[in-house]
Amino acid sequence: MIYDFNVTTNIEKHYDICILGTGPAGITLARKLSLNGRSVALFEAGGLDYSEESQEFYDCESVGHDGWPKFTRLRYFGGTSNHWSGRCRPFESSDFSDRKINGLPGWPIRYGYIEPYLTEAMGILDLNIADGFQPINDDLLEASFHADAFSKSPPTRFKQKYLPEIEASENIDCFYNATAVDLILDQPHQTVTQVKVRNYKNHQTVVSATKFIICLGGIETPRFLLNCKNQIATGVGNSSDMVGRCFMEHLNVPMGAFLYRDHEMDDSLQFAADDELVTALGIGKSNIAMGIVKKVRSYGRTHAIKSFFKNLACELEIVEKVQFISDFKCPGMGSIGTLIEQAPNLDSRVSLAHDVDQFGLNKARFDWQISAFDKHTIRQTAVTMAKEFAKSRLGSIRLADFILDETMDIEFGNHSHHMGTTRMSDNPKYGVVDSDSKVHDLDNLYIAGSSIFSTGGACNPTMPIVQLTLRLADHLNGHS
Repeated sequence: MIYDFNVTTNIEKHYDICILGTGPAGITLARKLSLNGRSVALFEAGGLDYSEESQEFYDCESVGHDGWPKFTRLRYFGGTSNHWSGRCRPFESSDFSDRKINGLPGWPIRYGYIEPYLTEAMGILDLNIADGFQPINDDLLEASFHADAFSKSPPTRFKQKYLPEIEASENIDCFYNATAVDLILDQPHQTVTQVKVRNYKNHQTVVSATKFIICLGGIETPRFLLNCKNQIATGVGNSSDMVGRCFMEHLNVPMGAFLYRDHEMDDSLQFAADDELVTALGIGKSNIAMGIVKKVRSYGRTHAIKSFFKNLACELEIVEKVQFISDFKCPGMGSIGTLIEQAPNLDSRVSLAHDVDQFGLNKARFDWQISAFDKHTIRQTAVTMAKEFAKSRLGSIRLADFILDETMDIEFGNHSHHMGTTRMSDNPKYGVVDSDSKVHDLDNLYIAGSSIFSTGGACNPTMPIVQLTLRLADHLNGHS
């Protein structure tokens, strides 16, 4: 069943499971647990559709590199699945290696813990199970990089696909316009007994359950835990000061341009760094996408004259001589995009700002930082790709100045993948949840979603989110 919490505010039932958040993790978890006969309370802070009133809660104070969280997440039923692109690739065995980076351990689990859930996750995301994950190009490089294999979801919109099922479910009570504002603990502070929920009309109620799972994303999950400070001043689950730390993204670095020779290139090339390269150079993983510019583009009132001179420079082959006036690429030249793994870093974090939202909760203070390890990964990946591209006689790459000049700041953007802020670790000194996704400090509080990622790999997070969530559902159902 589904209810508007602005209208229905009386919740007297005790539930087996209480889930906060209706993104891919929350909906997947609710469906799996309800099919096993569990009574589930599922809460969505936003509505059934987008609204500025709800989206405004993502407003935060950004003091580091800006990842634009307000504009990259969606706060309504289905979460950010309502605008994700659909690209999927699972983690690999090497993602679960035990190497330490920046003094922090990797995953406490191994690939075999989530591999059994791959087929079911593919079905949830509407991927072609028979085709699996396929590359779009051959292995064109002689060494260091291989053709990246992935699959594309339609993409699956969790609201569109799963809302009718939740509406019809006898075991799920889903409440929207219902923002969780606090957790209530027992006296020893070891067990969550209730969650406080508030609607947009300022009515508040408490909901009791046996187990609680937070599925609010890489920024809102730590923000919520840190705001639960009525009983524990430092926030729930934060005894080691790890809640909100180790925020990770995938880095999109404009590492340069390329000229492709002697081969036709209709779409793009996708390469992934070999594990041997990653180990040998001591760097993070990477995916590199290369696409050909079809035509010169210019914008603004003088676009016609700009295009004329750019095309003339291309025809006369004097592009490099005029790059100091306008940096552009000619038809046949290629642009390069990346999805580079960011290492966990204690200084890259989400904490609380002084400003509060309309419910009196402190807003997030977002401080996204990259480390020396990340800079080393970016530069080594770019230089190695340039060498291999030329060695394989595919063409030449002109690297951006900041790749070769270590005194320059590296330019990079985001992929809207928020990871790591409640990371998984066997030792609470290095993380927030244990290998079963349970918060270290508490007996019955769990977290699902990419905030539990110990490392981010070089793949989009939705597929491993669903796999890890299915594993958590089995644990909560007593199957592990």
